[in-house]
Amino acid sequence: MSKLTWGLGSIAVLATTVIGGNLYADKSLASYYQQHQKAGFMSIQYKNFHMGAMQGTADWVAEFSTDPCRPKDVLILNGTDLIKRSWNGYQIESKISLKQGDAAFQRLLKQPLTAQTKIDWLGRIRTSLVTSLYEENRADLQTRIDPMTFTMVSKSKDDRFDVLNVKFKIPNMTVNDQLGRVQMRDLEFESNQGLNTVLNEGETRLNIASIQRTDRNVQQFGSGELKGFALQVGTQFDKTKVGFETQMKIAEMNLHNIPGFRDFEMNFKVASLNRQKVQDFFDLLEKNSAACVAKEERNQDILNSFLSIVNDGFVFESQNNQIKVGEGYAKANLTGRVMPGHQSSLESLVKMAPSLLEYQANLEYDKQIMKNYLQQGGKTLSDQELEQMLNSMQQTLQAKREGDILKVGIEYKYGEKKFLN
Repeated sequence: MSKLTWGLGSIAVLATTVIGGNLYADKSLASYYQQHQKAGFMSIQYKNFHMGAMQGTADWVAEFSTDPCRPKDVLILNGTDLIKRSWNGYQIESKISLKQGDAAFQRLLKQPLTAQTKIDWLGRIRTSLVTSLYEENRADLQTRIDPMTFTMVSKSKDDRFDVLNVKFKIPNMTVNDQLGRVQMRDLEFESNQGLNTVLNEGETRLNIASIQRTDRNVQQFGSGELKGFALQVGTQFDKTKVGFETQMKIAEMNLHNIPGFRDFEMNFKVASLNRQKVQDFFDLLEKNSAACVAKEERNQDILNSFLSIVNDGFVFESQNNQIKVGEGYAKANLTGRVMPGHQSSLESLVKMAPSLLEYQANLEYDKQIMKNYLQQGGKTLSDQELEQMLNSMQQTLQAKREGDILKVGIEYKYGEKKFLN
């Protein structure tokens, strides 16, 4: 349900943003509002345009077809623009209502939406929209999504229109079903990455203040809470190479009958990918999403493009990962590479992966994290039993021990693993 909600906000903001961008680029309001705009999965038709010296109005109909294999399943929005010209650009207030859509969109658009667009004389466009409260009540499922805020910043110059930033916020969402209740608070999503047809440097982030699950039968299913979730994905370029980095953090997580943890941090970076081949891969994904292509043909084209990227080889690393349980902690670092190959199928890639992969991993954890983890899992060990466990692990993993801390080093090369300590 939330995907449909976010989709509606994005579609409505996109429609009004495109209108605003073309108003600036066209310079002539009258000629623009007499055109029929069509691009990709969206088309807009205008009528009843009236403009005075400083303000005017226009009506429009926007049609969206998001599934090329089902061309008759379209979403149609009606819009009315109130246009104002000022010393620093245009201001457009768009009233948006549903003309045609499935049951989910009908519930979402029980009341018209209002989008606000500001366009300065340099072609910078900022559009924002706040949705209505969404509620769905069925016998087996009740959903409530508080009003969400969508914002899009874009730039129009000559015949080019680029989206620079998108953002949406959900202050609160609750779902009740036969098993229990889930509540999510303060979700924020923002991105300036991959919003146009050409790859660009940037980042995407997702933050959630908390997700809480309260089950009716705690013993059978369990309840828990996650706090301070943060996910960030970034893209970096040089002239011929591209890299992607993912970082995830969780401030605290507690689940029924499972040891809780805090200060969880994990990251993974892939670098030295061929920039043009990665661009070709994303172009192919975009092309396939815009045309009704047989599943087998589409999957094979995507696989061939993916193998072309992997066959060039790349490097990866994951540094300063950590987790804390009680007063104990564990840390881990990883560096490695995938060497160039000549694989023509996914099966051959999997078969050859052990010989193409090289990595070095370092793990560090203390005695306290083992004790806390076992205690939270309902198992209590004496100090002597804990020492025996640590000694056994030290021998098995060929670990280096410094007081209450164990350090493990692993190197993997040519299909073989060895311990470094």
